[in-house]
Amino acid sequence: MSLLDVVRSAVKIADEVTKPLQATVTYERYTGSDGYGTPTYAAAVSLRAIVDYVSKQVRTQEGILTVSRATITLLDIAAVVAATGGAGIDNNDKFTLPDGDTGPLLDIRGFVDAGTTHPIATEIVIG
Repeated sequence: MSLLDVVRSAVKIADEVTKPLQATVTYERYTGSDGYGTPTYAAAVSLRAIVDYVSKQVRTQEGILTVSRATITLLDIAAVVAATGGAGIDNNDKFTLPDGDTGPLLDIRGFVDAGTTHPIATEIVIG
């Protein structure tokens, strides 16, 4: 059994064990912008995730120090692959938290499964 197999199994177990803690978030894939520069999104998809409402200072990908609103942890990778069409989460995509709030995606983290090229688990920090 390789380390990758161990991590896959651990994430699967974590997903099952944390089901009672998981909330529903709404995910909208960025599709571009209209003629006026307004972002356009694909139809909204509901995903189950661990949502941690903790404000903390984080650096954006541009290196700007800002405060986050919440962290979303997606453990059901099959659902993420289905929602994103296999392309993964992008910085321009949109998440709506269970309380209706949304914000810019400040950071996207996670290990990539070398066998499938999809993330094993994904963590999104929202501003």
